[in-house]
Amino acid sequence: MRSSRTVRSATRLVTAAALCSALVLPVLSGAGPAGAQVPSVHLELFAAAPAGATNPDDITKLGDLLYVTYQNKAAADGSPAGATSTVVAFDRATGAVVTTYTLTGRCDGLTADPRHHRIFATVNEDLNSSLYVITPGTAGPLAHYDYSPSPAETGSDGTNGGTDAVSIGTDGTVYVAHSNPDQSLPAPNNTAAVYTLELHGTTAGLTPFFGVNDTAAIANPPAGGPTSAPLGLTDPDSNRFLPGPHGGTLIQDSQADSKLVFATGLAAKTPKLRQLLLTNATPPSGGAATPQLDDIERAGGPGTLYTVDQATGDVYRADTGQVEPGTLFVSQPAPKSGDLPNDPALGVLDPHTGVVTHIDSTMGSPKGLLFVPEHGHGSDAK
Repeated sequence: MRSSRTVRSATRLVTAAALCSALVLPVLSGAGPAGAQVPSVHLELFAAAPAGATNPDDITKLGDLLYVTYQNKAAADGSPAGATSTVVAFDRATGAVVTTYTLTGRCDGLTADPRHHRIFATVNEDLNSSLYVITPGTAGPLAHYDYSPSPAETGSDGTNGGTDAVSIGTDGTVYVAHSNPDQSLPAPNNTAAVYTLELHGTTAGLTPFFGVNDTAAIANPPAGGPTSAPLGLTDPDSNRFLPGPHGGTLIQDSQADSKLVFATGLAAKTPKLRQLLLTNATPPSGGAATPQLDDIERAGGPGTLYTVDQATGDVYRADTGQVEPGTLFVSQPAPKSGDLPNDPALGVLDPHTGVVTHIDSTMGSPKGLLFVPEHGHGSDAK
């Protein structure tokens, strides 16, 4: 869930200004107060990568199965010709492989739609993007959709743009991240950061939801700095829908920009936007850097947190019975060329200050996250 395009320098000037969650991030009021005790989790192996499957990324759950996308050797634009990804269904009780699906291109976003017993899978986050829909138990080829309009746009630096993570609201609205947006378009250069999506025949229709340069309040502004500013997003990546009052909240991660965008009032013509600037609790070993997160998940209470390690291909799990409900877990993958020198780790986010604290550094490159509550303790939101 990360564009291979050259990463731009992220905002570094951030202070730990604590704001009241009831005013700033209403649905996160259960995430614990600023400065709350950092939880302790113990990761254990859930499932190893099947033979021939490499570079796992996203993870989701449908029924009693967990689905993980393995990107294998496919590049972010789907090259080379014929490159494929493998979506693997694991039995959640045993970790055994139940079935696999082959998708042409690099599968970046993977999200279950329990209402319709299907899974959305986006391919090729940088360019040549399209959408697959997996309906377990259905024979024949996978349903494949072309986007309209295309998320690729042509500016002075060529043609750029694809899709990445997908989230689904409680009302059934489908949100998809516009990854690798073109930053060289003519003014006002406010292409979509997030689209809503509707399926029509063999077409996946895209409607802009909010733009990369929309103005948004700053949840943790620097001392004496502005309290609102254009988003300036260059790398929309993972997203997460959190059920809650007034229609819930969509969190959109902009990985290279070291910020999260919280969209509320989702049913309105124009959603309310707030941006949270991210900092590390401890400076990375490679030097000063702001976090470049791959995924975010709200977890805690009786249940299990699953984490994908792209470095090994393995999937890990941790019991969350002792974790405060509402805790926001984040994944920091190993830096690639052009990335800031962050240390790979599983961490937690303070939604009041934007501070990311690492809690487990045993994985080589954490990627997709998924929380599955115990039966009767809520429902997973992805």
